[in-house]
Amino acid sequence: MNEHSISAIEAWIGLHIELESWHLKVELGGAEIHPLEDGANLTYLTFLENFPAKNWSMIGDGAGWTPVAAMALSWCEGATWESVLKAWQSIESLDLESAVSNLAAQMTNPKFLPEPDLASVLKLGQSPGGAWVLLSALKLHGKLVQYDQAQVPHSSVHSILWPLIKEPI
Repeated sequence: MNEHSISAIEAWIGLHIELESWHLKVELGGAEIHPLEDGANLTYLTFLENFPAKNWSMIGDGAGWTPVAAMALSWCEGATWESVLKAWQSIESLDLESAVSNLAAQMTNPKFLPEPDLASVLKLGQSPGGAWVLLSALKLHGKLVQYDQAQVPHSSVHSILWPLIKEPI
């Protein structure tokens, strides 16, 4: 599939199908497949790099935001972290334990990722959900965030974030 021969709706549907069935691809493929190196995903994400973020946002606003659609927005031309965060915050009944939500968060465009520093993640994330997206994406890229109590008090870190944070030994 050539990224120039697909439409935005085909990218929307294709990414949703790919991420919803990702577990099958991993099971059948045997070895762990990196989702940002998968051919089908790359086709859709490459298409989105030249698709205006404002147009993708109109589709998301009309169809209803999903984790996959919010992640895809991060790959669109002219996307900002603020618009991506707004898309994630617009998802009704977001299930942070869902495999699809987790995979979508991990696939957030790395250009939006801060240094693997908890204070930076919390500031950029603006909410536990936003920080969860960033921590998930950093984890996919092998950048585990180290917890430092001198920098961030334990009480200011939401419980949903702890599984994604490397605690000191």
